[in-house]
Amino acid sequence: MRKKNYFKTLLLAGLFSAAFPLGAQTPVRPYDEWEATQFVAVSLFQPEDYVRLDNNWEILYNLRTPRALDELREMGVKCSDSQWMLLRVAGLIRRTPEKRWKTTMPILDKEQTAALRGQSEEIARSIYGKTKADFVSLAEAIDGMGFAGNRLSLLFSYLLDGRMWTKLTLFDDVDNNMGWSGCYWALYEPREGTKFGTNGFGEQDLIMTYVDSDIAPANSLMERCAEELAQSGKVTDPRLIAQLKPYGMVDDEGGPLFPVIKRVNDRFHQLTARLVDAISTELKANCGSLKERYGIDKENVAMVILYHEVMWGLMDNLIQDKVLTVPASLDDAAANKNHLNEVLFFIEGGLMQ
Repeated sequence: MRKKNYFKTLLLAGLFSAAFPLGAQTPVRPYDEWEATQFVAVSLFQPEDYVRLDNNWEILYNLRTPRALDELREMGVKCSDSQWMLLRVAGLIRRTPEKRWKTTMPILDKEQTAALRGQSEEIARSIYGKTKADFVSLAEAIDGMGFAGNRLSLLFSYLLDGRMWTKLTLFDDVDNNMGWSGCYWALYEPREGTKFGTNGFGEQDLIMTYVDSDIAPANSLMERCAEELAQSGKVTDPRLIAQLKPYGMVDDEGGPLFPVIKRVNDRFHQLTARLVDAISTELKANCGSLKERYGIDKENVAMVILYHEVMWGLMDNLIQDKVLTVPASLDDAAANKNHLNEVLFFIEGGLMQ
């Protein structure tokens, strides 16, 4: 089995510095003023790594409209042969039947972004009105498991950003490229409200909810933690235990201080399955015109983009109604890194299985 890390990141890091050619017909709005999101499994490089190189963002932006390479250059957009090859190999541009080239990255303008978010808010309100009682029951079931502090992580990363994808679509079902699978898109501006993300380590069995993924120890430590938990049910390496303890992840003997989810037919799993069915049914009923309305080539990509906005809308409702509270490590990561256990869980067999 190919080993993958799961990244879902909101890319607003402020690193973009490529200069735009003076001859370009249309000034390109800088990448970091957009809100870019990745729904990807990564084995080599994530798509954002390619986009931030040179002026690749400018090239992709101008390829929202299919163009030939010569036409792009005539517009004043600099593009070397090696850049072109890299974008092709990375799966970020594709050839159309008319023998032109178009970006595979959906880039929604201001009006499209506003329309998408208006639609997603309506769907989220409708879903929440029908499922609030089950969300409350699931939160209470988590409390009964002894992990009240992990309510938000389990409702978001286990249910909304985890099990839901087994009902909707998985990374490999969306698209496969060299080094990554899934999809990657940009909306015109950041949405209001907190945007939670999920990272998976090991075989996607050690799961972390984040707002800023830098709250965790180094990826290498998280990977080793995942491997030892899968093998032994706890961390056995004394040095690794010492490195993880300051984050509140393990006790003195290496036992995990966060939920370990087993495949059993208990109330937690029953409620999760019921919510997955209810949410996916209503979401799919509202996906009919997404491709045409937003200029997205693939139906499953359009659904992934819409669902991200819907799941964040559901989280807004759950927090507003105090079904969930934001853990300290997400509210102020620097001051509360010793509470990282509140945004972690381990699941036997992996999150997407």
